[in-house]
Amino acid sequence: MKRYKSFITVILFMMFFSTAPDLFSKEQEYLIMDPDKISRYNEDRIVFQRIEKSKDVIKDDYIENYVITKDNSVENLLILKDKKIHFIVDGYDSVSEVQNFKFIQDSVNKYVANNDFWLNKINGKPDYVRVIYRRSNLMINANEEFVTTNFGPFYKSVRDRFIKMHVDKFRQLLRNRGESGLKIEKRLLSYKVNPENSTDITHKFFISAKAKSNDGTVYYCEDADGDGIAETFTATRNDGFDWGINSGPNLLFIIGNTDKDLETFIGKLANEALIGTVEEEKKMFQQFPTEKDVMDLMDQVTPPDRFYE
Repeated sequence: MKRYKSFITVILFMMFFSTAPDLFSKEQEYLIMDPDKISRYNEDRIVFQRIEKSKDVIKDDYIENYVITKDNSVENLLILKDKKIHFIVDGYDSVSEVQNFKFIQDSVNKYVANNDFWLNKINGKPDYVRVIYRRSNLMINANEEFVTTNFGPFYKSVRDRFIKMHVDKFRQLLRNRGESGLKIEKRLLSYKVNPENSTDITHKFFISAKAKSNDGTVYYCEDADGDGIAETFTATRNDGFDWGINSGPNLLFIIGNTDKDLETFIGKLANEALIGTVEEEKKMFQQFPTEKDVMDLMDQVTPPDRFYE
């Protein structure tokens, strides 16, 4: 009977923590970037978004009053230079076309898996380019072959270097975690006990980290499912630049990443924040006090009493 109660307790405990990603990984508020709604044009700036929503989280909350609200697979790169906007998208979908597609499918009562009406997905081939000057369009093209041929290599090169620069900056904050005010959260998501060895227990943890640079940029990374790979990385600066209320991080926003190339940039960040980077480890060994230093310290902090004899 006692063993039965223990078994029930373990089952209930695991059921509670099976919902932990929803409890600990609160959905960040954001808007898909819209170049027509950016708050100002009088500064040079680069902004990158990558949004991926896996099929198991594409629910009806993406459709409110029969209006599609957010693309679930899209990359946006905005380059603002000399008051001219260069906007390139991978996974572009016209909202009006998506709404028409939904209307047609509903009218014929056709089931669409996971209510996923967004047809174009991120595939490494940018399929939309737009150039704007003084709020007038200089170029618009939504042909994947044209955009990829003319802007594909440029897009990937700029995107990768931009992400790497912010990753390097975040790692610098990790190496100076005392000054950067690094904050780390770690929560148990689930555990699995080997039925053949009760001491063999595998744990999964939610891990997130946040730090702030000297220029006011706030960095955040997250491993939400406990697989040891960070899938979210953001950078934002509270300087008033946005494209609407609650538009989200205004420098870099990667959420739900599954791309292996980008994983090489951001995948280790949560674990590095928790246990330290390789550079931190080397620095620790280099600065670790020698045995002689500790012996001298003992003499300083524990001086012998002196008596007149």
